[in-house]
Amino acid sequence: MDVKIIKFDHFGRGIGKIDDKIIFIDKALPEEDVNVSITKNKKNYYEGKIDEIKTVSRERIKPICPLFDKCGGCNFLHTNYSLEKKFKIEKALELLGRCDNFYETKDLNYRNKVTLHVKNGKIGFYKESTNNIVSVNYCYLLNDKINKVISDLNLINMDNYNIKKIIIKTNQDKILLNVDNDVDDFFLNKSNYVDTIISNDKNIKGNGYLNEVIDNKKFKITSDAFFQVNKEGLLNINKIIKGYLKDKSINKALDLYCGTGLWGILISDYVNEIIGIEINSEACKNAIFNLKENNIYNIKIINGNVANYIDDFNDIDLIITDPPRSGLDNKTVNYLKKIKSKYFIYISCDMYTLKRDLKELEDIYNIKEID
Repeated sequence: MDVKIIKFDHFGRGIGKIDDKIIFIDKALPEEDVNVSITKNKKNYYEGKIDEIKTVSRERIKPICPLFDKCGGCNFLHTNYSLEKKFKIEKALELLGRCDNFYETKDLNYRNKVTLHVKNGKIGFYKESTNNIVSVNYCYLLNDKINKVISDLNLINMDNYNIKKIIIKTNQDKILLNVDNDVDDFFLNKSNYVDTIISNDKNIKGNGYLNEVIDNKKFKITSDAFFQVNKEGLLNINKIIKGYLKDKSINKALDLYCGTGLWGILISDYVNEIIGIEINSEACKNAIFNLKENNIYNIKIINGNVANYIDDFNDIDLIITDPPRSGLDNKTVNYLKKIKSKYFIYISCDMYTLKRDLKELEDIYNIKEID
């Protein structure tokens, strides 16, 4: 069945039409003519896969990764970066109504963390929408120090271990490896250059964490606590926030979903008092450690659900929030409407929930900038 691709959807799939019914086609590019097979027939749309590309987009390139068609972890390795950038800007314009600045970072080898799955002796990622493992020896999104570990782990017969999950992190200098079952000396010898190894929740080598330095502030990173996976992107966000706060007078701030205390610590020079709230107990332990390491005394950390504490505070000048992908809960949104803080900074990893939350808050807060 022949289809003309009109544009991208918000997930990077190509959109076309068959008999006035929309079809979403994975890995199809705008302006391409493709022959497709329908894989799903829903009431209001189809989903399909490419059988043949009859007219190839000038933007299409050969994917650098041989697993691109199997893994499902990347959306844009089949096109040049300029089209990917255009897609991201247009997505922001369509969902959020504006995109004031676009900050570019490395598009390859930027991730400082990976979670791998192990099944039937294979190490890799789940194939999209399945529990089937795609074996991985090298991932083009990961820091090369992590790829070195993955390559060496593939030399180990995983059938000898009951490992189901492997976490690898790096701070560009050292490496942390966390496996969810016991390992032996052979396994350790194959990983002898790894600085910290955690096996079945026991620290068996190193100090159990990594150190990271951001803007002259030191941060402890354990395997279970969230930390930004793209350091270059993190530095850009920090620069934006500092530029916004440098001329503000802020007495009291809330740092919602504060994690390891990252944002509170980075803005601590601009605020008299900060209260951070985080549900993950391991992240809270890291945050308290980080406060001591940086000799910061104007931040209090609360271990709990933001929704359970949010209405305990008043006279807040600044709220900074970096929620999970699901965004803000209703109680928190209602509190933000009531508190009417002078300044509000929302860091998001999902444009859909960001759009939803900003829509709820638009009568209270005027958007000054979207980056």
